Amino acid sequence: MFPGVSINVESGNLQGQVSVLDGVPALVATASTAGLIGAVKLIYSLADAISKGFTLAAEPFIYGLLQVYYNELGGNQLIYVMGVAETATMTDVVTSTNASGLIKLLQAQTSVNLVAVARKPVAGYNAGAAFLDSDVAAAVTASKTLLAARQVANMPVRLFIEGRVANENTANAYSPNTATNGFASVVLGGTTANGSAAVTLALARAVKYGAHVKLGSGQNGALSVQNIYVGTKSIDERLDMTTLHDAGFLTFHKRAGLSGYYFGRDNMCAADDFNILVHGRVIDKAQRIAAIASAPYIEDYIRMNADGTINDTDANDLETVIKSAIRSKMSEQISGVQVKIDTNQDLINTSTLAISVSVLPLGYLTWITITLGLTASITA
Repeated sequence: MFPGVSINVESGNLQGQVSVLDGVPALVATASTAGLIGAVKLIYSLADAISKGFTLAAEPFIYGLLQVYYNELGGNQLIYVMGVAETATMTDVVTSTNASGLIKLLQAQTSVNLVAVARKPVAGYNAGAAFLDSDVAAAVTASKTLLAARQVANMPVRLFIEGRVANENTANAYSPNTATNGFASVVLGGTTANGSAAVTLALARAVKYGAHVKLGSGQNGALSVQNIYVGTKSIDERLDMTTLHDAGFLTFHKRAGLSGYYFGRDNMCAADDFNILVHGRVIDKAQRIAAIASAPYIEDYIRMNADGTINDTDANDLETVIKSAIRSKMSEQISGVQVKIDTNQDLINTSTLAISVSVLPLGYLTWITITLGLTASITA
């Protein structure tokens, strides 16, 4: 095994212009043009996408996804786009052993850290009898192996999976928040009344702001879209949106007294510390920074004390390097960071140095409770 930096990301005890480290987006979706299948295209605008073959006439599905993406951004922004065969399921795309799937894009573009996956099924496709296309839950499960491997390689990725609705009048029986995959999120609700989901709307919001900013932040205003549908029904007509949200979908709602649509809580497919997207994005950014800061020390030496422990000064110096790197790039995105090297390690025999990095995230106002009442007097 080659020398390198290995970082293990663990769930702790939490109760509760964007840099390249914050958001490098990619889209993998079904295409029908042979020349676009398997090719990774770097797109900067909708006009650029058209010039590279993603036209409304030839590729209406991908064109629509990119149109939503650029409408939300309101300007030019890079995105890597890869087309896959119309017969490919989302599960096929995110399977780690599929050399023609998402892994192909991630190996070619290692800076990518946010990905949306969507598909337009071929005619005659059997989506199953449930509320959601059976491909959705299967993709959540299959993606975990690939995404966990990217984290081990210090190239972590968070994934938006299209929550395609198959039978809108059937009660939903799937709860993404029980899937134990905090790398992935199932987006439910789209801009067209055809059962699709607006994964690129989530992608655009994530890219538009820093890793610490929630997709539904009220400070950033309403989304750019005019309508949101689940299946063929506007979410304004559905009576189960709260239930769907509580099941762990990344979905939409309206806010009293405000116009337009907003993302709700940025749910991920997990119930641990990484059950919200911002926690995952912040730890991903910290991981990449810590790996980069540590890399110059690979195969370097460090002084040892007579009793075999690590020299305190050298340990403190390395702690400071990593801590300073994270602070300098994330000062306004976290509440604090602690870096600790236990000097009582058998470094001589193992040549492995364990470093503990603990990130204190920001707090988020997901719910605000206000108590109102009449009073006979008011104190200053």
